[in-house]
Amino acid sequence: MLLAFALLTAAARPALAAAPEPEGPEHEDEASAPPEMRAEARALYDRGLALYRTKDYANAIKAFEAGFALEPRGEFLFANAQARRLAGDCRGAVPLYQRFLDTAPPAVQASATHIALARCARQMAAERPAAPVVITPPPLPPPPRPPPPPWTHDRWGAALLGVGVVGLAVGGGFLAASFAALPDSGARTYAGYDGARSTAESRHAIAVGGLVAGGALVAAGVGRYAWVRHEHRARATLTIVPGGLALGGCF
Repeated sequence: MLLAFALLTAAARPALAAAPEPEGPEHEDEASAPPEMRAEARALYDRGLALYRTKDYANAIKAFEAGFALEPRGEFLFANAQARRLAGDCRGAVPLYQRFLDTAPPAVQASATHIALARCARQMAAERPAAPVVITPPPLPPPPRPPPPPWTHDRWGAALLGVGVVGLAVGGGFLAASFAALPDSGARTYAGYDGARSTAESRHAIAVGGLVAGGALVAAGVGRYAWVRHEHRARATLTIVPGGLALGGCF
């Protein structure tokens, strides 16, 4: 802080010193001496330095910028850059430092400027957010297969059993109808007796076919249910779990 303020004051010294009186036309120092700062600019520069001493960097920056607008001199650039850096605005200070170096300042001030630039570089590197660490979660195990439906919900078993029951019902109905169609001993004519007997035999044949087919289908449906139930009870599942494998199922 003290070194920076000393450099600010040193940067203003050429403006405070009066140009030497020329000794003659051959005097060459008069052209190389920096011109004296104008009174209005000088007042803003002094005000900025006073605010700088009290660490009121925001108002000091305003004073230095106003002075530079009146008289664009390197002193204002360096002082403004110092105030911005100490206020935490290195991104705004770096261009001012570089513009100050373009004015070819004395070696001491150029060295101080390079030191300030290095400090700004470290500060901006520290402010840069670190790259987020992406943690890839381990792959999830595949979801377990849904359990099979109960053996009583097997479609083929239900279909076979249902059709078989219908066949038995039809066969039973035609069997009853065949007995009802048998001719009795009181038939008046042979033709009537023969027709009744033929009807009874036809219904009996249909009844036998229905009962046989229905019984076979019922047996097939029951067998299907028994087979599905056995398969479900003997089903085993192998699942990957943390730390090993898990065996499950019905036996």
